[in-house]
Amino acid sequence: MVKSVWFSAWQDIYDLVEAQSGKQIFSNSHVLLKDRDFLILYKIANEIEGDSFLIQTNKETLKFPLNITLCKVDNIVESTNNTIFVDEEKLQFPLEIRKKKEGDYFYPAGMDGKKKLSKYFKDEKYSLLDKENQWLLTSNDKIVWVIGKRADKSFLAHTKTKNILKIEML
Repeated sequence: MVKSVWFSAWQDIYDLVEAQSGKQIFSNSHVLLKDRDFLILYKIANEIEGDSFLIQTNKETLKFPLNITLCKVDNIVESTNNTIFVDEEKLQFPLEIRKKKEGDYFYPAGMDGKKKLSKYFKDEKYSLLDKENQWLLTSNDKIVWVIGKRADKSFLAHTKTKNILKIEML
């Protein structure tokens, strides 16, 4: 059975087609979002209990809100969107998985210099929904990894790194 989504302000919906990107209209259960040339309808999610999750040690597996594993390795294999290799000595435990905060910045691998997370999201054409749902891995409140997207180059392991930690999203 398909559940109905009720919006009552029809003129607002018509206006949304011509509105600027980021404009939203709310019903009791859903949001209609203008994202560039598209309208995106999504269900209002129940908030996850807590907005921060800690990883206490370098040998831990976190199953919620994401399935993340950490383990020591001897060699660096090519990183992917789901796997990064970091210098364990540059990390301060506990690590934290959290959502974005005002003023967040990082040093994206493959790019020069520092970048505000909000600018990174804009450059990567994140929708408002994508921005709200993006998880970050941090060490001492510094971004280590925009999980599944881009690592901070200052934490990445190199050929001379002695303690390599593989962090993987399964």
